[in-house]
Amino acid sequence: MMQPEILAPAGSMESLVAALRCGADAVYVGGTLYSARSSAANFDLPALAKAAELCHIYGAKLYLAVNTLLTDRELSEFAEYIRQAALCGVDACIVQDLGVLRLIRSIVPDMPLHASTQMSIHSPEGALQAKELGCCRVVAAREMAAADLQKLCDLPLEIEVFVHGALCMSVSGQCSFSALVGGRSANRGRCAQACRLPWQTPDGKNPAALSLKDLSLVQHVQKLRNMGVASFKIEGRMKRPEYVAAAVTALRMALNGEQPDMETLQAVFARSGFTDGYFTGKRKDMFGFRRKEDVVAAQKVLQNLQNTYRKPRKCDSVTFSMSLRTNAPAELLASDSSGNSVCVMGEIPQVALKTPLDTAMLQKHMQKLGDTIFDGCEVQLINPEGLTLSAAQCNAMRRDAVDALYQARALNNCPQYRICSDAFVPDKPGEKPEIRTQFRLHVRTEQQLEAAMQRGDIVCVSLSLAENCEPALSIWLEAPRVIADEVAYCRRLESLRQRGFSHLLCHNLADVRIGGRLGFTLHGGYGLNCTNSLTAYSLQEQGLQDVTGSYEVRLPSLAKIGDTMPCGGFVYGRLPMMLFRLCPIRAQDGCRKQGCYLKDRTGQHFPLVCSGEYTELCNAKLLWLADKRQKLCSLAYWDFYFTDESPVQVQSVLHAYEHGAAEIPADRTNGLYFKGGLA
Repeated sequence: MMQPEILAPAGSMESLVAALRCGADAVYVGGTLYSARSSAANFDLPALAKAAELCHIYGAKLYLAVNTLLTDRELSEFAEYIRQAALCGVDACIVQDLGVLRLIRSIVPDMPLHASTQMSIHSPEGALQAKELGCCRVVAAREMAAADLQKLCDLPLEIEVFVHGALCMSVSGQCSFSALVGGRSANRGRCAQACRLPWQTPDGKNPAALSLKDLSLVQHVQKLRNMGVASFKIEGRMKRPEYVAAAVTALRMALNGEQPDMETLQAVFARSGFTDGYFTGKRKDMFGFRRKEDVVAAQKVLQNLQNTYRKPRKCDSVTFSMSLRTNAPAELLASDSSGNSVCVMGEIPQVALKTPLDTAMLQKHMQKLGDTIFDGCEVQLINPEGLTLSAAQCNAMRRDAVDALYQARALNNCPQYRICSDAFVPDKPGEKPEIRTQFRLHVRTEQQLEAAMQRGDIVCVSLSLAENCEPALSIWLEAPRVIADEVAYCRRLESLRQRGFSHLLCHNLADVRIGGRLGFTLHGGYGLNCTNSLTAYSLQEQGLQDVTGSYEVRLPSLAKIGDTMPCGGFVYGRLPMMLFRLCPIRAQDGCRKQGCYLKDRTGQHFPLVCSGEYTELCNAKLLWLADKRQKLCSLAYWDFYFTDESPVQVQSVLHAYEHGAAEIPADRTNGLYFKGGLA
């Protein structure tokens, strides 16, 4: 069984050094652009090259997080950035955006690609679809239980699991809260973390109803190793070096079968302690926040943690072989146990007036390896003529040999890529047909469905709703945003397909793979996070007919996507902003069944919509654009998101968008179509 990789975060060079010196096998970093942690110090290109060199000296890998969503205007600049990053020697890229994935494959075909947790992959079919797209590793969603993770680990690709660090309330990649409320997109690394502020459930028992304790699976690493997890990932590119050192050390100890120092690990950073609730299924005590005692505890352990990475970690041994000959420069051959060898030259040795250089004397000089990665050495001496070399010269040659060996290690561990000068550009479509805007109605109740069916529009319904109605060409199945049981989900879809339903709206890569296999006509939902035309092209390659663009982008961006494939957008509704696997009301107050909401510190009520296995937090403000209909004409179709509207209200809304509205709701918002959220 292979030893799992310990993968550490680094938001700065000091954190990277701490990770390597404490035993990380790999480090992931972000650049100054395209990283989902834009507030970290991050690495410009020269620093990225230096980071790669240092990792490769240690025999570790460096992964570059380019895990944000891009718009079309950024793709050209990104293409050049990824060329330069490849030249820096990064060992893999962590990717969220399907268009970015497609672009990297065209520019650096040999670059290993890791599907970010931002892709929301939580089932085998989703992981296999990512593999077909070119990913060799999937970073699993953090909300997965042990049994579900095992199913991923049984697949023929690497699975990376977050084992320690901050835990967001929302499923990664499915949160638009910060963008919609504050104009700072989490999909661009600019999350304002408003969920960590005071939030209350209706019963008001918990003042931090959207703040979870930090995740820690350190105590489960042996089980995770036996499951076949390839990489143990630590969250924390925004955290200080001492945190990185503590987490790496604890994981290394746990993997070695030792008891990790959980007390220090909790002291350096925690929110009311740790949770393993998703992994174990014990979800009753998962909420927590940063308390005063948590901050005080950190101050007590920082100095000791700094000492753990003060000096380089010993991770290899070295053999020195010196050769002395008359009238020839001294030669020192140095070889490490990883197979790297170098030779350096010194001064011409002298005839010994008293004692010639012997092996014991040379050993004394060569073993001064205190500030290097080498621990111990073997020494050989070839000195048939009894020559001598000064101590200063011996020490200088040792230092030169170590430096040369570092360079050799960095070079030999650095990947060499084929880099293409031209990036992939989709073929330009022919003349676009005249857009006749179609209405697509997302309904939740049978009453809403009946009201919608009177008009003849496309109606998107859940699988449960479809199972209780007659098939029709205008009724499309809308896939759940989370698949709890993939086998059961496939059976239900197959049954509905046999009954006559023929269209499937996909929110996840798993839906694309399953729906295509079952013969559905596929459409892209907002869960696929389409923000650029290359993503649209990738979806088109996977068999999708059209896509609902992200509601974090401006209308011109959606129009650009529409040049590749038909693109629609939401024009009405309380948009879902966060996706939960853990209902905050049920977990803290007990299930209320209906009338569920969360209240923020300003007193606004944000509705919760429950779909059984998952819950959506919707915007307190209603997206209402009936008075801006003319500005929406570039969209191929308009999406209406109905939650608790009555049939009469459904009809009234649709009439307003067809004929104009005399009255504008008081709690309306224009969304981000006119100002954008991906800034």
